[in-house]
Amino acid sequence: MAFKRSLSKSSGGRSIHLVRGNPDCETFYQWIHNELTKITKKWPPEISELKTGRRGNLGEFISYKVARSSGLYGKSKGYTIAIMGALTPLQDGAPTGLDTTIIHLDPNGDTSKDRLYIMEVKTTGAIDLKYASALVGDYEKLLGKAKFAGSLGERMNWLQGYLMEVHEFSPAELERVGDLFQPKAEDCTGITLLPTLVHDRKAGDSAALTALDDVAVKIEGLGWRQDCIEAWSIAITDLTSCFIHLSNNKSSMP
Repeated sequence: MAFKRSLSKSSGGRSIHLVRGNPDCETFYQWIHNELTKITKKWPPEISELKTGRRGNLGEFISYKVARSSGLYGKSKGYTIAIMGALTPLQDGAPTGLDTTIIHLDPNGDTSKDRLYIMEVKTTGAIDLKYASALVGDYEKLLGKAKFAGSLGERMNWLQGYLMEVHEFSPAELERVGDLFQPKAEDCTGITLLPTLVHDRKAGDSAALTALDDVAVKIEGLGWRQDCIEAWSIAITDLTSCFIHLSNNKSSMP
């Protein structure tokens, strides 16, 4: 495996997943590049400056690939994935909607094991990691308090339609998916939130733990259950330069 995912405790006592290159960032970079080449048949023009939209899309792509490789994948195991920006990692514009949604329906029919994973991703090349706080707003939108569309109920409509049209879910399967949604955040026991920060490794693990602990506290303050929040930190050294190199089809780190 090109990366190692480990659990660390924040100062607030929360378990936060740290994803780091194994054994180093160069290995992680080459794995990401290899995954990009699998889906990119025609590379866009070379860039010298990274735009916000592409940074976010690449962050979503990496987060999705990490989640998939971490075990949240496999039709035979009951997993179905819906992704947005991860489908267009080298596009400058970022699509709207949930970043990565993973449905798990227990293959043996045990509905108590069904689960909906909602991974919202923020990506930053800054060292201070202040941008992590934007993750809170993503999960607040799901409560339906924003002035524009995007509540969890509205997005569940999209997700069920997507699962029906693209993955040909049966009415019974769609009902199981719908049962995971409850109007109040505290009642959504079948949902796991995965707030994910993709950032520069130079920020340090301590800073990542502090930033994501604060994010988890604030998300919990919105009404979400503490045991339904699992924050992820995914880091690579010189993120901005790496993303430019990835965009330009360079197989090794800058």
